[in-house]
Amino acid sequence: MAQETTPRPEVLVVNKGVGGNSTRDGLARFERDVIETRPDHLILYFGMNDAGNSKKLVPLDEYVRNMQTMIDRARAAGVKTIVLVTLNPVIIDYWASRHPTHPNKTQAHFDAYDAAVRALAEKNGLPLADLRALVNERGGAAMDAGCLIRNEANSRAKDGVHLTAEGYRLMAGIFPPIFKDRIKPGQTVVCFGDSITYGSGIKGAGTACGATYPAWLWLHLNRMVGATDREAPLPPPTP
Repeated sequence: MAQETTPRPEVLVVNKGVGGNSTRDGLARFERDVIETRPDHLILYFGMNDAGNSKKLVPLDEYVRNMQTMIDRARAAGVKTIVLVTLNPVIIDYWASRHPTHPNKTQAHFDAYDAAVRALAEKNGLPLADLRALVNERGGAAMDAGCLIRNEANSRAKDGVHLTAEGYRLMAGIFPPIFKDRIKPGQTVVCFGDSITYGSGIKGAGTACGATYPAWLWLHLNRMVGATDREAPLPPPTP
């Protein structure tokens, strides 16, 4: 008679992305959305609104301070792994048309915030998930249908900032090498950030189900620990 095996506890992935958030907003809700959730691991992705949202601009030096404060608070709370994520490139023409009053409409402006993330990871000895490299390896912020950034050719949207469904799927794939020797069954991962984390315009937005990057991350991590044999993320909850 075959011996039954006890199912391994699932890794819980929590989507704590909020559209339009800057690091100021992140700090304001850090206690509620991160500390009170008591995660074992934290993925921290902010910067797009700090750099590019004309209603939410945060100077580079303050952005660095805010990120460092979140890192310090997470460490003090006992978070085992803190992963920083580089900023994906943007399609400047689309973005600039939505933010006509922005004082610096160049890719170099976003590059400075991306460089700051890299420097923070190095300074603090943290793992870095290179989303920017992923997008650039697949053609960068372009106008063609194969671009991982939403545009008129791939989504009929003059977006230029958010990822396509395929972009979110591939984004989740940059984390498994980081978590390979860190994640354990039953642990909690909080994905904390802005609309990229939330999954604006994507099935399952705001959850770790559907087509968001936290949904695909849930799949990768739970397959890694042997807690699921699914080949696709969980479907979004029924309204």
